[in-house]
Amino acid sequence: MELPADPGLIWPSPRTFFGAPRCEDLETLSAAVAFLGVPYDAGTLQPYIRTGQSAGPAAARLSSYNQLDYAWPPGSSASEGSLGWFDIEAKREYLAGVTMADCGDVAIAGAAIEQNLDRITRAARLMAERGSLVVAVGGDHSISFPVGRGMESVGPIDVVHFDAHADFTDHFFGARYSHGSQLRRLSELPFVRSITAIGLRNVWKVEYDDLVKYGAGIATTRDVLESGPQEVVARLVPEGGTLYVSIDIDVLDLPIVPGTTLPEPGGLSYRDLRAALDAVARRGRVVGFDIVELDPPHDPPAATSRVTTWLIIHFLSSIFADRT
Repeated sequence: MELPADPGLIWPSPRTFFGAPRCEDLETLSAAVAFLGVPYDAGTLQPYIRTGQSAGPAAARLSSYNQLDYAWPPGSSASEGSLGWFDIEAKREYLAGVTMADCGDVAIAGAAIEQNLDRITRAARLMAERGSLVVAVGGDHSISFPVGRGMESVGPIDVVHFDAHADFTDHFFGARYSHGSQLRRLSELPFVRSITAIGLRNVWKVEYDDLVKYGAGIATTRDVLESGPQEVVARLVPEGGTLYVSIDIDVLDLPIVPGTTLPEPGGLSYRDLRAALDAVARRGRVVGFDIVELDPPHDPPAATSRVTTWLIIHFLSSIFADRT
């Protein structure tokens, strides 16, 4: 990529994810990758657990600079797809020519819980039916259920869940759509073949017992550290299937992601998570993923936002490594 001598007087604002073109009508979407912001944190138990995840998509967009550049300068024409990015460690370019679109944010309708979940599902379904790989940026972890529910047209699917927590509680005080129940709800969908939970380290026993009863693949953080991410993924994630991946950034160690809702000590390193995601991408066909629990009000230096966007880039690079 050669930089122009003069980038121009102004750059467009507000920023899209990685400077990708906007798509304002999902019926016209035509891109290999489609980003969807889900500014929703009503699935969080309040005031028991801090909120602020609804600001995640906006913060991630602002942090998505000087990583992947869709076009240069931002906003210029790039009809042939992304310019990609150069990984100096691998000595290769990734994502060059992959078409992408930022589809904006799901319009959240106040306190109408099931209506909001339906709106999220409708958006994800339209994107998947258009043939795009759906990248949903949250928002709290409750969004994984409605986004995953939108993958029915590309099912059956195997769900891979990276999280410090199991999120397999049936309900909290009667509420069945919280950020601690979404994996349970996903497991109940008729087109979900299996679930695998990786990186667990703060789990209630009843959740563990129910995961075992369901037949889930389970790996603690310690399992990953001792056996290695590649071995864990090869052992637990079904091969050759269609995959939906959910990434709660609190699977990473606390100092790496202070700006998340429930940071926990003793987590994965960034490189271990990257290696695990790379192994997942090689295990089957990833048709969508979400990345959740970025909590900008508790992330003053925007470090966690930057981790979030790099995870998106590195995972997409693995997914498309053999497609470009």
